[in-house]
Amino acid sequence: MRLAAVDIGSNTVHALVADVVRNRLEEVAHYVEMPELGARVARTGSIGAKGRFAIRALRSVVNRARKDGYDKLLAAATEAVREANDGEAFAHKAGEAIGATVHIISTSREAELSFLGAATYHATKREWAMVDLGGGSTEIVIARGRQMLRSASLAIGSGVLSSTYLSDPPRPEERARLRKAALRELARAPDGEVDRLVATGGTASNLPLLLSRRNPPTVLTTADLLTCATRLDAGRVVRVANKYGLEPSRVRAMRGGVEALLLLLDWYGLAVLQISHQGLRHGMLLAYLERGDDWWR
Repeated sequence: MRLAAVDIGSNTVHALVADVVRNRLEEVAHYVEMPELGARVARTGSIGAKGRFAIRALRSVVNRARKDGYDKLLAAATEAVREANDGEAFAHKAGEAIGATVHIISTSREAELSFLGAATYHATKREWAMVDLGGGSTEIVIARGRQMLRSASLAIGSGVLSSTYLSDPPRPEERARLRKAALRELARAPDGEVDRLVATGGTASNLPLLLSRRNPPTVLTTADLLTCATRLDAGRVVRVANKYGLEPSRVRAMRGGVEALLLLLDWYGLAVLQISHQGLRHGMLLAYLERGDDWWR
């Protein structure tokens, strides 16, 4: 069986296509576009005309996924759509555009699904933390093995942090203000004596490319993250994007995201970050295998 999952996030629209082999997922393809809904919603409270760009991006990734011949398509929308006053109307239009219901999932269910995807590959017997750093929010789960102990959704998103606090290129005083704002929100993070921090999401999965495109590391130290921050700030966003083969919108979001990851490492008293390329979309597909069409509830 071949499944596909698409999620409409605050920065991005992703589609994952995967085969189910003995109840495990084998990734076939991954497609992404960056319509950047979150900054508009944070500024105005609504999606508005930006919705046309997001639906165009959604059609693009789904059309490419269709060429891989999936049997079932699951679709979800997260923080930006969840918070927008016209989010439900947008989700309905988006569903009509791709021929599948777009479920606006709750913050708690988003954390559960992201955890399910990451824990399948990264769980440890001792206490550990998963961080799903999105464009508009960050989900944090404290777990032992594959059991969730505590979780929280924080209003710290890479795209919103970047658009709110950072110019192009960022100035040191802007980063100082960003850190101060993020630390206020981090006070709501769940407590835990964790020995591993696993990060998923667009910033986490793309930061290793700043260090090596040929052999991107799967573990980043605090020093690695500081190097990434320096490289992200080394010029205007278009120049940095061209140098590292990334989309300008991705570089823009990563500038805020790397700061959030540095703060999270410090918050939990760790110096090493594990990178997970499995998260929400993998969790959506695994939940479908467990619960069928109720996967999103």
